[in-house]
Amino acid sequence: MKTRLFIISFFLFNSVLFSQSKFALGFNLSEQFMQKDMGVNIEGLLSYNINSDITLVLSAANATMENKDLDLKYKLDKYAFQVNYDFGKSETSKFESIFGFSYVNFDKKLNLEDDNGLGIDLGVQVLFCLKNKLHYGIRVVSTYSSVAPGGILNAGVIFSHSL
Repeated sequence: MKTRLFIISFFLFNSVLFSQSKFALGFNLSEQFMQKDMGVNIEGLLSYNINSDITLVLSAANATMENKDLDLKYKLDKYAFQVNYDFGKSETSKFESIFGFSYVNFDKKLNLEDDNGLGIDLGVQVLFCLKNKLHYGIRVVSTYSSVAPGGILNAGVIFSHSL
């Protein structure tokens, strides 16, 4: 009896939680810069709308960076928790500020003293087509970390689908 009650309550909780379109899955494809290095960054996002203005975002990103002067290619991973605040909204678009904390992990090829650590994310994004479940836009995020040899800048396009 307890097992049945647990299973029923579990499915009811999930159906109520996920039927509210407060969750969204996103994909970000951007160009990433760090000092003279550049590369392509691919990022997956899971977001939850607390209210109409504030969104919590969990993201995981992977970039393949290249330094042409040293003829060096390396990987850069970033895992982040961000808060987006909407301060400019119309019926079909919104302008959001981004603040968050991230964990960056550099490839061993860079020979850094410490190849992973915490960082602070600051940025903006503009999303369009808000009346549909699929949104698209432009996203620019700068990450400051003490372990990075320079500031990390991501600029690119974002696609988000409300669940």
